[in-house]
Amino acid sequence: MKHSILFFLTASVSITAVAHQPIMDMAPRWNGGYGIQTRVEHANSESTTWVEGVYTFKPSVRMTLKVPYVDGEMGNAIFAVPLKRYTNEGSLTYNWSITPSVRMPTDGGNDWDAGLSVSYSSETPGLYQLYDAYTLGNKTGIDINVGWSFPDGNGSSWFTLWDISAQDSDSGQRVLTGPVLVYFKRNVVMRAEYKVPAYDHDDEWQGNFINFGIGIVY
Repeated sequence: MKHSILFFLTASVSITAVAHQPIMDMAPRWNGGYGIQTRVEHANSESTTWVEGVYTFKPSVRMTLKVPYVDGEMGNAIFAVPLKRYTNEGSLTYNWSITPSVRMPTDGGNDWDAGLSVSYSSETPGLYQLYDAYTLGNKTGIDINVGWSFPDGNGSSWFTLWDISAQDSDSGQRVLTGPVLVYFKRNVVMRAEYKVPAYDHDDEWQGNFINFGIGIVY
């Protein structure tokens, strides 16, 4: 029974776990860079803590691992290999990314799930955009972040974004939307988001979504 509850939570709750990559989709972008972040999500009257890590072999090749914990028990971990192509054009930086992934039965079950994400993101001194289409197991979705960035010129930036997350699965369809705040200071990144259902025909979903995370990169 415990394993079935863990599978339900880690497989159905988190769009953020599937669509986004540590650290907060933004770092590290240098050879040999690595980082760790932790996030706490609250949805469906339950809280899930994620511990996530990334290693950047070079800006175009990374590997990530995301491990969820519910009530102190490990859920199903997600391993991924983001492959990115960066382009710099003056003040504009953008990248295309293809990310194959696998969800492993680290909760003691037997089910393995393959996934794939295709994303585009861009950033200027004033505007940030991220578009991510993904599939994992029986779930397919798209996540969009668009908003303003406010760099101070001294290694710190604020981002005020709007998020739209849509997902289709065997249990139905849903669209969540809401504000996101991101703060980047040197090697520390923090992200907070709050989303409400704009469309909810998903039998496994109820209520709003809250996420707060902090990451450190080296």
